[in-house]
Amino acid sequence: MSESATTPRTWSEPRVWLFVAPDLAASGAWEDWLLEGEAHLEKLALAADRVLGKGRGASRSVVFTNGAAGVWRVNRHGGMLGNLQGDRYPSPERLQLEVELSEGLRAEQVRTPRVLLALAVKDGKKWRQHLVTEEVAGAETVFAARKKPAALVAAGQLMDQVFELGLWATDLHPDNLLWREQDQSCWLIDLAGAKRLSQPLDASQRAARIDRFFRYYRKHAGEEPEGAARLRSALR
Repeated sequence: MSESATTPRTWSEPRVWLFVAPDLAASGAWEDWLLEGEAHLEKLALAADRVLGKGRGASRSVVFTNGAAGVWRVNRHGGMLGNLQGDRYPSPERLQLEVELSEGLRAEQVRTPRVLLALAVKDGKKWRQHLVTEEVAGAETVFAARKKPAALVAAGQLMDQVFELGLWATDLHPDNLLWREQDQSCWLIDLAGAKRLSQPLDASQRAARIDRFFRYYRKHAGEEPEGAARLRSALR
């Protein structure tokens, strides 16, 4: 496969799967990552020394040799399954689908950070999945910006856009949307487990996602933000 400025590289071997963005693929010998990919990520994260978010699902900053700044996340199961399976999956499929979905949404002009690197490594009978997306500089979560009405308006516009594209994201909440005040933009992050339906979301599907979105505010902030009622009405 050509290492051009427009073609990503993908390697697939029995115990590892690797996707690399075009500009990174053209900048070095990525075959080394097939052998030591997890160690390379850990080294880059230690050098950057910056944790993004909190809790067991926190992400870490990494900076590649070409200067590209990324956010490294390890896929983990949620809920009760998380206590049993942690970060182990039966195959690389969930990660591969997330990369494919991200590329598809970006082609539809959805603001979601591009994937710089995706790596799945088999350990015994299970796989660990790593995703590095481009950092959205100067952004904060929509939840953190809950006192800023413009952030909620932008979040509503983004949600309406992805609902029309048929995106069903079980984890669509204000900490998985980023707000960048400098250009009034809203970004969708964490597509793990999301899927694209063959048609726009119907009224009941929209209602379920909207309720999930505002329930997050009630649980973590004790109340819904100003403008919530208007946004509910607009999205339905």
